[in-house]
Amino acid sequence: MKKKSIILIGVLLISFVLMASASANYSQTISKDQCEGRTTGEAVDTLFEFTQAPTPRGDGTLTVSIQGDYSGATSERVGVLVEGEFLGYVPESGYYDDCLCYLLTRTFTVSQQQLSKWKADGKIEVTVVQAYGTSSNVDCFCKTEYCSCGDYSKCAHINEVTLEYQGANNSLPMQQFMKILGFGKEK
Repeated sequence: MKKKSIILIGVLLISFVLMASASANYSQTISKDQCEGRTTGEAVDTLFEFTQAPTPRGDGTLTVSIQGDYSGATSERVGVLVEGEFLGYVPESGYYDDCLCYLLTRTFTVSQQQLSKWKADGKIEVTVVQAYGTSSNVDCFCKTEYCSCGDYSKCAHINEVTLEYQGANNSLPMQQFMKILGFGKEK
Protein backbone atom coordinates (compact mmCIF):
# COMPACT_ATOMS: atom_id res chain seq x y z
CA MET A 1 0.00 0.00 0.00
CA LYS A 2 2.88 2.37 0.81
CA LYS A 3 4.33 1.89 -2.68
CA LYS A 4 0.99 2.75 -4.29
CA SER A 5 0.76 5.92 -2.17
CA ILE A 6 4.22 7.05 -3.26
CA ILE A 7 3.37 6.36 -6.90
CA LEU A 8 0.08 8.26 -6.52
CA ILE A 9 1.83 11.28 -5.01
CA GLY A 10 4.42 11.21 -7.82
CA VAL A 11 1.71 11.05 -10.48
CA LEU A 12 -0.21 13.89 -8.83
CA LEU A 13 2.91 16.09 -8.69
CA ILE A 14 3.79 15.40 -12.33
CA SER A 15 0.18 16.07 -13.35
CA PHE A 16 0.13 19.33 -11.41
CA VAL A 17 3.30 20.52 -13.17
CA LEU A 18 1.89 19.51 -16.56
CA MET A 19 -1.46 21.19 -15.85
CA ALA A 20 0.25 24.40 -14.74
CA SER A 21 2.41 24.54 -17.83
CA ALA A 22 0.05 23.05 -20.42
CA SER A 23 -1.23 25.66 -22.80
CA ALA A 24 -3.12 25.67 -26.03
CA ASN A 25 -3.54 28.21 -28.76
CA TYR A 26 -7.27 28.29 -29.33
CA SER A 27 -8.33 29.28 -32.82
CA GLN A 28 -11.67 28.38 -34.33
CA THR A 29 -13.52 29.82 -37.31
CA ILE A 30 -17.21 29.23 -37.96
CA SER A 31 -18.96 30.32 -41.18
CA LYS A 32 -22.69 30.51 -41.71
CA ASP A 33 -25.03 31.66 -44.48
CA GLN A 34 -27.24 34.37 -42.98
CA CYS A 35 -29.75 33.73 -45.78
CA GLU A 36 -29.81 29.96 -45.17
CA GLY A 37 -29.38 29.29 -48.91
CA ARG A 38 -32.22 31.59 -49.99
CA THR A 39 -31.93 34.35 -52.61
CA THR A 40 -35.04 36.24 -51.48
CA GLY A 41 -36.38 37.52 -48.19
CA GLU A 42 -34.53 38.88 -45.18
CA ALA A 43 -31.25 37.70 -43.71
CA VAL A 44 -31.48 36.10 -40.27
CA ASP A 45 -29.37 36.73 -37.20
CA THR A 46 -26.63 34.13 -36.93
CA LEU A 47 -25.52 32.38 -33.75
CA PHE A 48 -22.00 30.99 -33.40
CA GLU A 49 -21.13 28.64 -30.50
CA PHE A 50 -17.52 28.12 -29.52
CA THR A 51 -17.23 25.02 -27.35
CA GLN A 52 -14.32 23.15 -25.77
CA ALA A 53 -12.36 26.37 -25.50
CA PRO A 54 -9.54 26.32 -22.94
CA THR A 55 -9.37 28.62 -19.95
CA PRO A 56 -7.96 31.97 -21.17
CA ARG A 57 -4.40 32.89 -20.17
CA GLY A 58 -4.49 36.35 -21.72
CA ASP A 59 -6.33 38.64 -24.09
CA GLY A 60 -7.59 37.45 -27.45
CA THR A 61 -9.29 38.55 -30.64
CA LEU A 62 -12.71 38.07 -32.14
CA THR A 63 -12.79 38.65 -35.90
CA VAL A 64 -16.13 39.07 -37.66
CA SER A 65 -16.38 39.02 -41.46
CA ILE A 66 -19.53 39.62 -43.47
CA GLN A 67 -20.55 39.48 -47.11
CA GLY A 68 -24.00 40.21 -48.46
CA ASP A 69 -26.38 43.15 -48.72
CA TYR A 70 -24.31 45.43 -46.47
CA SER A 71 -24.15 48.86 -48.04
CA GLY A 72 -22.16 50.28 -45.14
CA ALA A 73 -24.97 52.66 -44.32
CA THR A 74 -25.83 52.63 -40.62
CA SER A 75 -29.02 50.76 -41.45
CA GLU A 76 -27.29 47.87 -43.25
CA ARG A 77 -24.58 46.58 -41.00
CA VAL A 78 -24.43 43.99 -38.27
CA GLY A 79 -24.12 44.29 -34.53
CA VAL A 80 -21.81 41.85 -32.78
CA LEU A 81 -22.96 40.53 -29.40
CA VAL A 82 -21.05 38.06 -27.25
CA GLU A 83 -23.11 36.46 -24.49
CA GLY A 84 -25.43 39.47 -24.81
CA GLU A 85 -22.62 42.06 -24.53
CA PHE A 86 -22.50 44.49 -27.49
CA LEU A 87 -18.98 44.79 -28.95
CA GLY A 88 -19.60 46.98 -32.00
CA TYR A 89 -20.60 47.09 -35.65
CA VAL A 90 -19.32 45.56 -38.88
CA PRO A 91 -18.59 47.54 -40.93
CA GLU A 92 -17.64 50.10 -38.32
CA SER A 93 -18.32 52.99 -40.68
CA GLY A 94 -18.14 53.95 -44.35
CA TYR A 95 -20.29 53.30 -47.35
CA TYR A 96 -19.96 50.26 -49.58
CA ASP A 97 -21.77 49.07 -52.67
CA ASP A 98 -24.44 46.42 -52.18
CA CYS A 99 -23.33 42.82 -52.55
CA LEU A 100 -19.57 43.13 -52.49
CA CYS A 101 -17.41 40.38 -53.95
CA TYR A 102 -15.25 40.28 -50.80
CA LEU A 103 -15.65 40.11 -47.04
CA LEU A 104 -15.89 43.19 -44.82
CA THR A 105 -13.89 42.41 -41.68
CA ARG A 106 -13.44 43.87 -38.23
CA THR A 107 -11.29 42.51 -35.41
CA PHE A 108 -12.17 43.19 -31.78
CA THR A 109 -9.60 42.83 -29.00
CA VAL A 110 -11.18 41.05 -26.04
CA SER A 111 -9.74 40.90 -22.54
CA GLN A 112 -8.92 37.80 -20.53
CA GLN A 113 -11.60 38.92 -18.06
CA GLN A 114 -14.24 39.07 -20.83
CA LEU A 115 -13.22 35.66 -22.16
CA SER A 116 -13.41 34.12 -18.67
CA LYS A 117 -16.83 35.63 -18.04
CA TRP A 118 -18.19 34.51 -21.41
CA LYS A 119 -16.79 30.99 -21.00
CA ALA A 120 -18.26 30.50 -17.51
CA ASP A 121 -21.10 28.31 -18.84
CA GLY A 122 -18.71 26.15 -20.90
CA LYS A 123 -19.24 27.83 -24.26
CA ILE A 124 -18.91 31.25 -25.85
CA GLU A 125 -21.90 32.39 -27.90
CA VAL A 126 -21.50 35.11 -30.51
CA THR A 127 -24.58 36.53 -32.23
CA VAL A 128 -24.29 38.53 -35.46
CA VAL A 129 -27.46 40.63 -35.57
CA GLN A 130 -28.56 41.83 -39.01
CA ALA A 131 -29.35 45.59 -39.22
CA TYR A 132 -28.75 45.88 -35.47
CA GLY A 133 -30.61 48.75 -33.82
CA THR A 134 -32.54 49.82 -36.92
CA SER A 135 -35.84 48.99 -38.55
CA SER A 136 -34.12 48.21 -41.87
CA ASN A 137 -33.59 44.79 -43.39
CA VAL A 138 -30.58 43.06 -44.83
CA ASP A 139 -31.84 41.30 -47.94
CA CYS A 140 -30.91 37.98 -49.54
CA PHE A 141 -30.64 38.99 -53.19
CA CYS A 142 -26.88 39.18 -53.71
CA LYS A 143 -26.61 35.96 -55.70
CA THR A 144 -29.18 37.21 -58.22
CA GLU A 145 -29.02 41.03 -58.19
CA TYR A 146 -26.74 44.00 -57.47
CA CYS A 147 -23.41 42.17 -57.41
CA SER A 148 -20.88 45.03 -57.25
CA CYS A 149 -18.23 43.29 -59.34
CA GLY A 150 -20.70 41.91 -61.89
CA ASP A 151 -19.65 38.32 -61.17
CA TYR A 152 -22.49 36.60 -59.31
CA SER A 153 -20.31 33.57 -58.60
CA LYS A 154 -18.27 35.78 -56.24
CA CYS A 155 -21.31 37.22 -54.46
CA ALA A 156 -22.34 35.39 -51.32
CA HIS A 157 -24.23 35.62 -48.07
CA ILE A 158 -21.65 34.86 -45.42
CA ASN A 159 -21.18 35.67 -41.74
CA GLU A 160 -17.90 34.33 -40.38
CA VAL A 161 -16.53 34.55 -36.84
CA THR A 162 -13.03 33.62 -35.64
CA LEU A 163 -12.11 33.42 -31.95
CA GLU A 164 -8.41 33.25 -31.03
CA TYR A 165 -6.55 33.38 -27.73
CA GLN A 166 -3.87 31.70 -25.63
CA GLY A 167 -5.40 29.27 -23.17
CA ALA A 168 -4.59 26.70 -20.52
CA ASN A 169 -5.83 23.16 -20.85
CA ASN A 170 -8.58 22.50 -18.35
CA SER A 171 -7.58 19.04 -17.21
CA LEU A 172 -5.54 15.94 -17.78
CA PRO A 173 -7.04 12.45 -17.76
CA MET A 174 -6.37 11.78 -14.06
CA GLN A 175 -9.18 9.23 -13.77
CA GLN A 176 -7.48 7.10 -16.42
CA PHE A 177 -4.11 7.32 -14.59
CA MET A 178 -5.81 6.24 -11.37
CA LYS A 179 -7.34 3.18 -13.03
CA ILE A 180 -4.04 2.17 -14.63
CA LEU A 181 -2.28 2.35 -11.26
CA GLY A 182 -5.02 0.31 -9.59
CA PHE A 183 -6.53 3.11 -7.50
CA GLY A 184 -10.01 2.82 -9.00
CA LYS A 185 -13.00 1.10 -7.44
CA GLU A 186 -12.53 -2.61 -7.09
CA LYS A 187 -15.22 -4.97 -8.30
